[in-house]
Amino acid sequence: MSYLPHSEAERAAMLAEVGAKSLDDLFKHLPAEVKCPPLDVPQGLGEMELLAEMQRLAAKNRATNELACFLGGGAYDHFIPPAVMELISRGELYTAYTPYQPEISQGVLQLIYEYQTMIASLCGCEVANASLYDGGTALVEGVQMAVRQSGRTGAVLVDGAIHPYYLDTLKTVFGAMGLPIEIVPPAGFKTDLPGLQAKAKAAGEALPCVALGYPNFYGSIEDFSGLAAALHEQGSLLVAVGAPFAYGLLKPPGKVGADIVCGEAQSLGVPLQFGGPYLGYVASTSALVRRMPGRLVGQTVDVKGQRAFTLTLQAREQHIRREKATSNICTNEALCAMMAHFYVSCLGHAGLRRAGELCIAQADLLRRKLRGLSGGALKSVPEYAIFHEFVVETRAPAAEVLNALLQKKILGGLDLGRFDPARKHQLLVCVTEKRTRAEIDAYVDVVSKA
Repeated sequence: MSYLPHSEAERAAMLAEVGAKSLDDLFKHLPAEVKCPPLDVPQGLGEMELLAEMQRLAAKNRATNELACFLGGGAYDHFIPPAVMELISRGELYTAYTPYQPEISQGVLQLIYEYQTMIASLCGCEVANASLYDGGTALVEGVQMAVRQSGRTGAVLVDGAIHPYYLDTLKTVFGAMGLPIEIVPPAGFKTDLPGLQAKAKAAGEALPCVALGYPNFYGSIEDFSGLAAALHEQGSLLVAVGAPFAYGLLKPPGKVGADIVCGEAQSLGVPLQFGGPYLGYVASTSALVRRMPGRLVGQTVDVKGQRAFTLTLQAREQHIRREKATSNICTNEALCAMMAHFYVSCLGHAGLRRAGELCIAQADLLRRKLRGLSGGALKSVPEYAIFHEFVVETRAPAAEVLNALLQKKILGGLDLGRFDPARKHQLLVCVTEKRTRAEIDAYVDVVSKA
């Protein structure tokens, strides 16, 4: 009862004031089919008993601090400096919501502004936003930006090697809006750049944009500069989708030719957190800034000529725009954005690059060791350029191999059969800078004997 806001006496007084005898009387005008039947709610627990029950349930989970994590596929187990969690735990940050009043929100606005600057720099773009939900919604928003900017009504061409969940989100939203998309299947585990380019040429001036993964869902890295140039010649845009951690080492997509870069930024200091909350982002050229969703913090000067920060170009439906809004994204992901801000600040350019080099080296080590196996659970390790994720093909169903690894306290990867039954003998394996030589050797040992 300690968490109920109103007493019985207060509820009775409010009912009397509106002339109702009970809550049921208050809602008697509603038809029976919209009323919820009485709930069979068990007797409440005391705080001590409730805490014990929650601890019992939590003990069923297996955390990455007790397992060697080779999982990726959009959520990555990177090392997060302790300073990040210490800073983000300050009361003025974790209690902050929407900085509508700049005169009392200068600290939060400055941090968001600096976060935007970091994301824009990593992506090789001129401007970036804040406050998107996750990678899937960021893809939707990025493609919508391109469609609005182009003013074209043709189908959007989409790389089938983008994360399947992001594609599902795009299909759901664009289907509801009546906007056409065409998904071009990957060429094995690589983005089908020739196929995208051929279809783009055939679509001509009707094509709004092409969206592709960089790196794609299977970890493949490809040079899409030729496709970008061809698209720009016909007035179409290119949207690149990826995790910005990789751009600390790889050539930024904005420098390769992408007009819009979007995706999931969880890899920049946001813990795995059972799948969320995460951090969607969108960056672009300055020509597209007025198409940008979410929040955009700008730098200006106040009446005294001092540097100041404020929300600008507020195109959301809450900011009076209503049906003219650029986006209906209307929450604030600033806490996760500040995690990314502190993470990048702690590592710096050299640290982020070094972490990327360790990822590539460790992934290459595991890949070579797996290729050297004969027999066991492994069938093959396909060859293609990667950052820190790659696919392995197994003799037994991937789920069985993962189970054997889990028995040795190893999260062995992502079973691709969950997305496509034809891929049930394929594992997506990710190796971050946290994985040790001993963990890699243990992984190889289990696979060789499974």
